[in-house]
Amino acid sequence: MRLSVLPTLETPVYKQIAGQITAQILSGELPAGFALPPIRAVAKELGVSVITVRGAWDALEADGLIETRAGSGCYVAALSAAERNHRRMAALAEPLDALVVMAKAMGFTAAETAGKVEEEWRSEASQ
Repeated sequence: MRLSVLPTLETPVYKQIAGQITAQILSGELPAGFALPPIRAVAKELGVSVITVRGAWDALEADGLIETRAGSGCYVAALSAAERNHRRMAALAEPLDALVVMAKAMGFTAAETAGKVEEEWRSEASQ
């Protein structure tokens, strides 16, 4: 499990952590049944408070992405392929909407915007 935080971002740190784990779960990188590391270990590794990491775990559990097993820890919940795909698409909605609004405001056409997205996609894939 890869995690990093940037305290200077406007996004609260617990949301940064939850967002990264969500992405890793929805991509299949963290499979159902994967044991998340203990909260204290994550807090120490990231240099944040236990309360911050607890907030991320609580958000993930509220979203049904992880489950807590008393005395055992937290594990990635099982999602059907359809549910995983639905959540992946839903996760794209907000940033995609923001991109469209910004592109329109800057006078880009749909084709120009799509071209830029494709260019970035290829650039990212080659790294």
